Amino acid sequence: MSTFLSKHWFKLVTVVLLAIIIALIVNQLNKPEITKFTVNQEATDFTLENIDGRQVSLQETDGKVRIVYFFFSFCPDVCPPTTFKLSQVQEILQKKNAFGTKAAFYSVSFDSERDTRERLNEFASYYNPDPESWFFLRGDDEEAMKDLAYQYKIGVQKDKNGNFMHSNVFVLVDKQGNIRHFYLVDDDLTPERIANDILALSNE
Repeated sequence: MSTFLSKHWFKLVTVVLLAIIIALIVNQLNKPEITKFTVNQEATDFTLENIDGRQVSLQETDGKVRIVYFFFSFCPDVCPPTTFKLSQVQEILQKKNAFGTKAAFYSVSFDSERDTRERLNEFASYYNPDPESWFFLRGDDEEAMKDLAYQYKIGVQKDKNGNFMHSNVFVLVDKQGNIRHFYLVDDDLTPERIANDILALSNE
């Protein structure tokens, strides 16, 4: 046995080291990606009409981590899949008993003319939102809604067809009402990352 070890010790050490390296890599890959939060600015408060007819403000959910998403329901491309991604985040948080207790979502339309309460209700129904903590909001003044979006650093521009070009971004607002992060919503942004960030921020 000692002869075997003396002949093959280098190979054995190499195999062990490779196993350790692989284990470390796998462990690192399995770690959830956590965002480094900074305080960007105070989030502008608002009070807008929800799809159930009541007035809902951002301030009323202070003490929870919020995602604010500006969109319009007639969006031909990014808004539906982005809203679906938000529904996946909701599902993850619900399984952890954190949605509603630690988090709330605000989907805010800037299409005042077409996004009636009835239209938004229909749009929302496809994503199974928890009505107590995921709000679909509208306002009657399109310019005021665009200005509100700008205050969250969301660019909105109406085109000749009545649709909108806009930044497709989730805005992360902490329990104290501060904007802590802007997520560019693309294929690389996973629901798991957003959920992990919300949970991490809720413990601050």
